[in-house]
Amino acid sequence: MKSGLQFRSALSGSAHRPLVQFAQSSSLDLRQKHLSKFCYWEEFDQVLWVDARKLFPEVGVLSLPSWDKMMLDGEPIPEYPVFIKPFEWPKNRETDPWLKQIPKWVQDSCRLFPSHQLMLLHYAAKYPQLFELLDQSPMLAWRLVTSGLSEPDVVALMTGNRQQMVQQLGWPGKAETVKLLRNLRLRFVNQQIAEQIEACIIDPKRLHGLQALPRINSMALSLAAGFPQLIGSRLHKSLAQLPCRPLQCQAMVALLEDALLLLALLGAEDNVAQLAECRFLTDVERLYKQWLAEALPESVQTVDSGFIGEQPKVIEREEELVFISRVLQHPWWLLARDMPQQHSIVVWREKTDDGDERLWAAEIKWPDVSQSESQVQVLKIRGEDNSLAQAKQLSDLHLWLLQQLPRNAD
Repeated sequence: MKSGLQFRSALSGSAHRPLVQFAQSSSLDLRQKHLSKFCYWEEFDQVLWVDARKLFPEVGVLSLPSWDKMMLDGEPIPEYPVFIKPFEWPKNRETDPWLKQIPKWVQDSCRLFPSHQLMLLHYAAKYPQLFELLDQSPMLAWRLVTSGLSEPDVVALMTGNRQQMVQQLGWPGKAETVKLLRNLRLRFVNQQIAEQIEACIIDPKRLHGLQALPRINSMALSLAAGFPQLIGSRLHKSLAQLPCRPLQCQAMVALLEDALLLLALLGAEDNVAQLAECRFLTDVERLYKQWLAEALPESVQTVDSGFIGEQPKVIEREEELVFISRVLQHPWWLLARDMPQQHSIVVWREKTDDGDERLWAAEIKWPDVSQSESQVQVLKIRGEDNSLAQAKQLSDLHLWLLQQLPRNAD
């Protein structure tokens, strides 16, 4: 049996990976959404003109053919700017005629992806094989058109079988690979999800374990990528059947990370089997809170919360760490016992807009003064009842950290 510390470092290969992840839009993404204001639909030529000169001078003026024109296009597919996502633009009277020709399911399929939406659309319109592939396996269609291959090479791959196609794209040329890609049911694809798909395809254990699932949603995918010991479990099969949204998936990953970390810190790795037998995430949460309650020391329940202020504060005293562990339902006192020297746990009190107060704690990794380019890292944030942070808490914490850096770097 592994020791708790060994088991902790084995969890997804990253015990100290930042667990606070936000689907924040980049400034580039926000700017490109304003392109809809600079569109002109030319009815006679069936072209949507996009004047990007004010927002993206390097792009200039784009001509987007209608769906019907794309289907009959004999010219090479142009190199569209990869960051432009017309299916996320606000609709208006200029873009509506262009959108109305495109089948709704094609729009939805292209909208899944963070880049190359126009190129994917044009390929789907021009080539029936890609149109069929987009319907049956959107992720494979996107991977194909973003592979960097020339248009003739893409066409050549489409004429072969799917196993040859995935092999040429750098994935194992197995029927299992094709089946996994066909069974994906995702609401969106970002860099993290693309990496999870890659991890599950390349690792034979993950790839084989996912074959029993008739559909693979983002929660089932995230579980397989991050927690291979739970692949094929009752919990995994149950999650694969549920509809899920990005925040639900993020909460699931955080809960499983916390539950497995707690077992590692307690040296109770055998209890992983109990997690695997859970049917719902509420069952996982119940077990997690039960294990945490049983592990918490009883001797410091009367600590006053006065040591927590509105400004984050580094805490080290055992009784204070136990106090916030109990209030926030997270094993901070256990984490503090084997933290590296450059790590700290900070806690603060936040006043909400409705006048309430909430406590937050975070694990921080301070910069290594011997490395000039090293940066402070927020490894984890948890609120009361082990809740996940939002962008405001992360922003407030980073602002405080910037004020502390000169003192901690001395």
